Amino acid sequence: MKKIAIIQICQETNGFNPVLTTRSDFESFGVGLGADVLTKFGNTGEIAGFFEGIKHWPEPAKPIGIVRAMAWPGGKLSVETKAWLIHMLREQLHRNGPYDGILFSLHGALQAEDETDVDGNLLETIRTDLGPAIPVVATVDLHAHITRRMLTNANAIVAYHTSPHLDQRQTGLRAAHVLEKILAGARPEYWHVRLPMISISEVQMTASALLAPVWIKLRALERRRKILSTAVFMTQGWLDMPELGWSVLVTSDADPSLAKIMAEELAQMCWERRNAMRTEFRSAPESVALALACKGKPVIIADGADATNSGAPGDSTHLLREMIAQRIPGGALTFMVDPEAVNYAKTVGTDGSFSFPVGGKRDHIFSSPVKVTGTLKAIKPVRYILSGHGGDNLPIDMGMGAIVQTKDVMLLLVERPGPGSTPMLYRCAGLEPKDFKIVIVKSPSGFRAEYQPFATRIILSDCPGCASPRYAELPFRHINRPLWPLDDIDDWISVPWIYKNNKRESKETCNKAAN
Repeated sequence: MKKIAIIQICQETNGFNPVLTTRSDFESFGVGLGADVLTKFGNTGEIAGFFEGIKHWPEPAKPIGIVRAMAWPGGKLSVETKAWLIHMLREQLHRNGPYDGILFSLHGALQAEDETDVDGNLLETIRTDLGPAIPVVATVDLHAHITRRMLTNANAIVAYHTSPHLDQRQTGLRAAHVLEKILAGARPEYWHVRLPMISISEVQMTASALLAPVWIKLRALERRRKILSTAVFMTQGWLDMPELGWSVLVTSDADPSLAKIMAEELAQMCWERRNAMRTEFRSAPESVALALACKGKPVIIADGADATNSGAPGDSTHLLREMIAQRIPGGALTFMVDPEAVNYAKTVGTDGSFSFPVGGKRDHIFSSPVKVTGTLKAIKPVRYILSGHGGDNLPIDMGMGAIVQTKDVMLLLVERPGPGSTPMLYRCAGLEPKDFKIVIVKSPSGFRAEYQPFATRIILSDCPGCASPRYAELPFRHINRPLWPLDDIDDWISVPWIYKNNKRESKETCNKAAN
């Protein structure tokens, strides 16, 4: 019976978030080792897909849990946290082997204080410790930044096909199917194309009229007998690193010419759509004024620049300050990641007077605290199971929550970051978004999966923040230029730094490219 290692080490890094991601951020989401990977997390996301896929192989195979370590999007890993993750991976691999194959759930945009390509490092660790013969199939988010190091150390990479992300389990299932084919004799040959473009997350809905033709084509390609996997990576734009940009990856079974033709066709389709990937944003005062002018409720204001789903700290005060400053018939609902304010609330007691500087502490670069005076309505845990954008049966624990009413604003303070895109965040605290005139979400586009069906209107707010769509205002230092939309580019093929190949490169070349 074949033994298949199951691994998940996953976090999306926002390189401009000043708050480091530490071991406690992973532990709050649950770390599983060995058998716990399947017993505790076997019904979540990609791991569930791995497990389900293996069960349907024609020949019996045994899944072997190795490591499950996941943290919500945030800042770079501390050096110590990166070392801890690698140590756990190596220790558990050696303890539970040997293996016939590896299924590895990554995000594809994991960075550390001292390294831009931690995903590539993790894959290389497997290759170094277990050798080149064991096939490794990795899953990644479609906002991943695919590196040469990742391609060199994985036999195949399988990506989400939806944004909002609703196919984590299906992606794991597809990866298990690819691994089954490799074990049966398939020979993966890939073609990877890097495009000199980044785009704002607010317009990256794969079912939109603009982008749907791209994803319809790539899903159709995957149904072809000679194609193992296809992916378009709308790489998130808050990674200050070389070769940043969208990319296309097509992996065939022993047919590199087919992979090349299909990848370059998809790349051209993406490039031709770049100028249409724009939308309208409103300042904080404009956002609130426009919301108040709308009939009906709720009006959803998306603070994408402080999106916890995009790795921002979640404590921007720009919209909060604006809402407190004026009358809001019907009330407003928002949340803030501020453990200090929650600790203060614990000393106040229910119905007690709350007076404390809120927000602008984690992200002290783009925001500043605002003095909030009001009444503490309740303190309760903010815990729920996320199924939808960003998670599939994923346990969420944002610590204790303090509900403070200040004027017409109901403010939910939480201790830890988590999804800013789901109504479950508010509902688990006893707050129903449908009851408020204005509801703030901290998500650029993923919130649409659950909020759009009942929103009266959606407004995209333009506030400062480390997940800002205004890329020209962010402090990039290491990206390659030219890069659209920071630069005008007519012909992507003529850009000198773009990356197009199917070579599995040496470790030395990969490490140089990563750094």
